[in-house]
Amino acid sequence: MSSEFAIYVHIPFCMRKCPYCDFVSRPVDRAQRSQYLEALSHEIGNSPWHGSRAHTLFVGGGTPSELTGDEIEQIAEALSKTFSFSPDAEWTIECNPATVSPPSCDRLLELGFNRVSLGVQSFDDRHLSRLGRIHSSQDAIETYQLFRDAGFENINLDLIFGIPGQTCEEWLSDLETGIDLGPEHLALYSLTVEPGTEFGQLRDQGLLEPVDQDLLGDMYEAAMDTTQGAGYQHYEISSFSLPGFECEHNLFYWNNSRYLGFGIAAASYVGGRRWTSTSDWDDYLQGAAKGSVPEASKQELAPRKVMAEEAILRLRTRGGIVASELSDKYAREFDELFGDSVSFLTHHGLLDCTDSRIRLTRKGKLLCAEVWSEFLRADA
Repeated sequence: MSSEFAIYVHIPFCMRKCPYCDFVSRPVDRAQRSQYLEALSHEIGNSPWHGSRAHTLFVGGGTPSELTGDEIEQIAEALSKTFSFSPDAEWTIECNPATVSPPSCDRLLELGFNRVSLGVQSFDDRHLSRLGRIHSSQDAIETYQLFRDAGFENINLDLIFGIPGQTCEEWLSDLETGIDLGPEHLALYSLTVEPGTEFGQLRDQGLLEPVDQDLLGDMYEAAMDTTQGAGYQHYEISSFSLPGFECEHNLFYWNNSRYLGFGIAAASYVGGRRWTSTSDWDDYLQGAAKGSVPEASKQELAPRKVMAEEAILRLRTRGGIVASELSDKYAREFDELFGDSVSFLTHHGLLDCTDSRIRLTRKGKLLCAEVWSEFLRADA
């Protein structure tokens, strides 16, 4: 798997920008959309890794389901001409409720997509309105059924907790409604208010009251208990799946494997080098047309830094860290670099070290930011 790539394609179109969203996305007209897709096809076709094998594809945004079937086929063809995919490769596309129809669901299957990530966020219409979503709870349920009727057998639901004004009981109602639909995967996120977003501006003006941290903890613990009771495995901090339905694409990220990002503001990581493409619309279009997209940022990571980041990424997952594996991989003793941190965090009940693995405890999952800080401090 390590010799293959995970591929992400960014579609920065949306009907309306959500007030909490800090991804690069915006409403565009038909001409702008056509220009972007042409540039994206050029960027993919000119990839230096042309001919390499790709293990997964994830088309995200924005709202990729705003694209027509022909537009999605344009992207799929560019990818298939540039990379080789195994017949059973995981192909995921993000979709928003009320943006698909029975024919469009069928077309996605025909194009090779076998996994859908549905951005539900909440089944409470009041909270959907607060989040700036343009769909209703009923839209979400009906869209889910459209994908089931089309034959999709691997569906993820995104849900958000910690919405301003949301109670723990309302969050549990959202979660139980989602579970009752029977998705194979759940991605459960605490709402994060990012600088520069509409919510961020409201917070800075004192018009958005922060959610109580104890309430957030209660909501997260309720999610862990409820999903476990329904047969879902908590295989990553924010990810829950039925057995065998873990998101292979995201596992590439969490295992610190290679990934390539295409599109405006897309991130890539290969061989300890990380870079992000420009987020400027005109610069992206011009660069992609010339075969070289400008980089907004780039970073060459020293082996010690790569090791620290991989340790953090692996701690996010159920498998955790095997210290000897990281020592062999980076030719550096894990215990010499991070042994004191592991002992400190274990003493405080944030890590568990059994079966030659280092894993987050339940308390550690609740306080994972403190765990990451300790590992980064040890790497400094």
